[in-house]
Amino acid sequence: MRVASDFRELARRALSGKWGSAVLTTLVASILGADIMVNGGSSTSGITNSVTNVVNRGNGDSSYNGILSTMSITSLTYILGAMMAIVTVLIVVGLVQYVIGSFVSLGLIQYNLDLIDGKDVEFGQIFSKASMFGKAFWLRLRMGILLLIIPGIIKSYAYSMSGFILAENPEMTAKEAMQVSGKMMAGNKWRLFCLQFSFIGWQILCILSLGIGFLWLTPYMNAATAAFYDEISREPLN
Repeated sequence: MRVASDFRELARRALSGKWGSAVLTTLVASILGADIMVNGGSSTSGITNSVTNVVNRGNGDSSYNGILSTMSITSLTYILGAMMAIVTVLIVVGLVQYVIGSFVSLGLIQYNLDLIDGKDVEFGQIFSKASMFGKAFWLRLRMGILLLIIPGIIKSYAYSMSGFILAENPEMTAKEAMQVSGKMMAGNKWRLFCLQFSFIGWQILCILSLGIGFLWLTPYMNAATAAFYDEISREPLN
């Protein structure tokens, strides 16, 4: 039975000579809203907080009120309108990313599975599952809703292979993929946790590099996870 270091080794071998392609493919997929192992914060929430801060300061900060009192109502209206327009645009972009990212996530999974199998990989593979848009979107939405109802790290690990399963078995429904993932991850949740935790040192270094290192770490983690799936998918289901 392979351990975390074995999966990392398999990932490095698969990425040898293909780092450039993997970095570009993963970066574009993440911009389009795909699920990746390393996920950043939401810019939308940052803008929303800024708007909230303006309102709060306007309500409670006397010095700030003094400044606002010198501004014309028209100017204040334009500023608030512009801020709300920015928030609206970011929300729309976020929704578009959520929709497009559903099938791009499956395409990125297929890219990494082919990478681990030693097959030729291409950037365009992230769009290879566009025909599965309906199932991919429903899988993402279903998992999101279910994990809100039944929160917990154990459940998230139980369903973590759903995307891999659906990518390889397009005839399945989202529900079936999740059910198979639950069975597949029985007894393997700790192994996946150990694999992810084994990257903690690299993650710290990436943070110290102001996040630049994640450009290389993310494809590395994705490939290692694909190698993990490749092994456990061959095991008989209980």
